[in-house]
Order: sequence, then C-alpha cells, then structure tokens
Amino acid sequence: MANCGYRTGVIHDSSRSDWHNNSERPIAWSAWYPIDDIENGKQASGQFFKLGDVTLDAALTAKKELPVILLSHGTGGTAESLGWLARSLACEGYVVLGANHHGNTGLEPYLAEGFLCWWERATDLSVMLSSLGANGFFADRLDFHQVFAAGFSLGGHTVMALAGAQTCLDEFDNWRSANRITEGGPKEFPDAAESVPRLMETSGAFRRSWAKHGHDHTDKRIKSVVAIAPAIPIRSFVPQSVAELQLPIVVLTGGADDEAPSEHCADWLVLQNDQFQHHDLGKQVGHYTFLDFPSDKSLIGEADIFSDHESVDRNEVHELAAEIVIQSFTVSNGQGSV
Repeated sequence: MANCGYRTGVIHDSSRSDWHNNSERPIAWSAWYPIDDIENGKQASGQFFKLGDVTLDAALTAKKELPVILLSHGTGGTAESLGWLARSLACEGYVVLGANHHGNTGLEPYLAEGFLCWWERATDLSVMLSSLGANGFFADRLDFHQVFAAGFSLGGHTVMALAGAQTCLDEFDNWRSANRITEGGPKEFPDAAESVPRLMETSGAFRRSWAKHGHDHTDKRIKSVVAIAPAIPIRSFVPQSVAELQLPIVVLTGGADDEAPSEHCADWLVLQNDQFQHHDLGKQVGHYTFLDFPSDKSLIGEADIFSDHESVDRNEVHELAAEIVIQSFTVSNGQGSV
C-alpha cells in the first residue's frame, strides 16, 4: 500500500489578478505528505504523469509540526511531473507543496503572460506556503522554521528568486544579444515575446507584472534550495545578487541537456558563487530525464519528454537525485553532516 498521502486543491491570491484581468490569481496546488496508516485509503491515478504509490486524501501523520518543501515545475509542466521527488521526500517526513503556475502549467490553457512573467512564480510559492499553513488541511501543522524549495528547469529560476537572486530583464536581453539568440520563447510557446506589445496595450495584469519584474522575491523562511536543470531564464539574474547568496544552494544537471545547456545555465550559475554545490548526474542524462514517467506507458520511448539515451535508467537517476536532495535539506536543517 501507499506510504504517503496525496491531495490537491486551489487557493487564490487576492493581491494579484489572474491573467484574464477579471478575478484573483489562482494557485492550483498538489501535496505529498507523510501518513501513519498505510492500510486504508483510496489509491490515486494520474492524468498524464503517473502518481505512483500514494493514497488519495489520506490523513496526515500525527506528528505535530512537519518540515516543508516547496516544489516548482518546469515550463508548461505540472507539479506531478516531479512526483518521483515529492514521494521520496514525503516518505522522509516532509510535506511537499507543489504549485501549478497560472498560465504556465499543463493544467490549463497556456497563456503568453505565464511564459513571459517568470517572477510571478516565486510569489506563488510564498503565498501557497502562507495560505496552506494557516488554513485547511495543513493549518498549524507546518514548521516554518524548516522550509526548503526545489525547482526544475524554469522552476530553478523560481527557487533561486526565493533565495534572493534578483531578476533584471536588461541582463537577460544583453545575454541574448551577445549569444545571438533570437527565439521569442521556449518550444512550448515559441512566439510568446511577440505578444508583449499587445499585452502592454490591453492587459492591466500584464503591465503591472512587467513593471515589477525586478522586485525582490526573497522569502526568508526558505533555508536552502535545489535547482534541477535550471533553464535559460536564470541568465536574467543580476550576477552580484547570485554571488551574495548565503543560503546553501545545490544544482543538479545532466550532461546531455539540450534544453538548458550547462554552459549557459548551471555552469554560469555556479561560477557566480563558489559556495554552490554542483552535481552532474551523468553525461547522457537529458533535461527531461528529471521528469516522472507517464501514466500511459506507451509514451515511454515515443514522446520526447519520456525518451532517454539507451544507457540511462530514469529510475536510477531519480533515486540518485532524490538522495542528493534529501541529504542537502537534512544537512541544511542541522540534522547531519556531509
């Protein structure tokens, strides 16, 4: 039977509008958490990514206060894409809270705003933590002195922003120009940038967000972060802000990552601060190796995001990555030593 609980929900951030300019910003969330009774409960099934060995809506363990890990998915993804990591962490006693970022998640139709305004994602995690810690199923059960964050791909930018890295679009534009990069967005929304003039004219929500891209999104409750295959938007960070980070930072990469090449992404990030730890999990490990398996097994080896080099065992990579993440957060919490 399952040895961790799983549930989902939606909260709303009244301080921000949704991208349609007509309601509060939604934050759909998914949670994995430790449970005491593994004999009872309903098994959950995934819509796109497999959910694995979890029990739907199970009762939370009786332990009074629980450490928390915030999870941020990659471009256009879902929290469930990192379910392999969430399950491992929940089995270690953490409550794992994953946000599905409005306009940039596979749970809803893609919106250019969600692909352009990356900085809103960090606020999603902070609001989610505060809201779920105060209301509902997890109310008064989360230990705000033990909060960590992990993000994949664009989620790497999200968690680094929580740690204190500062975004500046001039930095990003200068890097793009220097490297002659002309694409206006990721492959999930390649022409996103073409929407900027229209959105500046028609969308109050977009104008407000664009104007605050350089705001500080530091969440001082965060004790350490892990950036998994951090993607190109990290080049929008002001180098000095990365160099000055004091939190423990771990960066995980694969040597065959064509979506977020280490040369431009992780290697640059680590070069800014020699206190960061960098783990390369294998020269043939690709970007999407860090995603969970599909609920439809026929997609394995067929869809790009579920295809790996013949020498790569995705399960083994997940196990190694989870071990590094768990050790990192345990050490950051003073429960062990490297």
